[in-house]
Amino acid sequence: MSANATHAKKMRYRAEYVHEPGVIKDVFDGSHYQTLLKTVVPAGESNPFFYFSDERDIALGLSTDGFGPFKKRKQTCWPIILFNYNIPPEFRFRKKYCIHVATVPGPKKPWDWDSFCWPLAQELIQLEMGVKAFDAVNLSLFLLHVYLILAFGDIPAMALIMRMKGQNGISPCRICDIKAISFNSKTHYVPLRRDKIPGAQPRRYDPSNLPIRTHDRLLKQASEVEMASTSAKREERAKKYGIKGVPVLSCISSISFPSSFPFDFMHLIWENLIPNLIEFWTATFKDLDHAGKDYVIESMFG
Repeated sequence: MSANATHAKKMRYRAEYVHEPGVIKDVFDGSHYQTLLKTVVPAGESNPFFYFSDERDIALGLSTDGFGPFKKRKQTCWPIILFNYNIPPEFRFRKKYCIHVATVPGPKKPWDWDSFCWPLAQELIQLEMGVKAFDAVNLSLFLLHVYLILAFGDIPAMALIMRMKGQNGISPCRICDIKAISFNSKTHYVPLRRDKIPGAQPRRYDPSNLPIRTHDRLLKQASEVEMASTSAKREERAKKYGIKGVPVLSCISSISFPSSFPFDFMHLIWENLIPNLIEFWTATFKDLDHAGKDYVIESMFG
C-alpha cells in the first residue's frame, strides 16, 4: 500500500489528523495513542525514536471472533483480522482494506489462541523495529514502522486473547480489579454494595472510581500464575487474579493491558442491556415475580 501512490496518500490520514483535547472523534483521540506519541520505542534504544514519529508509521487494530460458516451446523471458526487506522474512517473498514491474516479452524473455539497468533506476533515485533518499504509519494525507500495499538471483540473473544479467567474468577473484570462474591462453589457475583454480605471486603465500590488494573500489575500477576509450582496452585492463582497466564500479545510493546482492549459496545449495550431492560419493564424478564411492581410499563396495546 505504501508503494501505491493512491493508497499511500490515503494513509497520510493519521499524520494529518488534528487531536482536540476532550473531544473523541477517532481512535487517535484515545489516551493510549496519545501516550504512545510521547513514548520511546524499546526496540530503538540504540537510536531512540518515538512511536509514530514518522508520518508514514501505521497504526493497526486486531479483531477476532467465532462465527458459524454453515447455516445448519454448530461448528465455528475464528478469523483474525487487522484494520489499518491510517486510512480515513469512511474507507478503513471496507472489505478491500481489511487484512485477513489467519483463520483458526474449528469445529470449536481455540483452546490456546496464542498458539495460532504467535506467527503474527513475530511479524508485529519485526514491524515495530522497522522494515524497508517504498514510498510512492516521495519515490524513495524508507524504514516502515507498524504498531498494533488495539484489539477488540466480544467478551469471550477478549478473554481468549488476554487469557482472562472470565466471569468464573474472583477478579472477573479485565479492566478493573473489582472482587467477586461467591454464594456457592460455582457462581460469583460482583455487586457494588456489599455492606449486608457477611465478611465481604470492601463493603462498597464507587462505580465512578473503580480500582483500575494496570499493565505492569496485570502482567506481574500473569507471571505469578505461570510460575506456580503445581497445577492446583496455578489454578488457584488464576482464579484469584482473573488471568490464566502471560498473553502472547504482551510481547508487542505498543500494546497496553488492559487499555488496548476496549469493551464491545454493540454486544454490551444493544445485544444485552437494552433487550434485558425491555423485558424487565414489560414483566417478561426471566421467571421473576413482576406483579404489582412500579417499574412495569403497561402495554399501550394491552
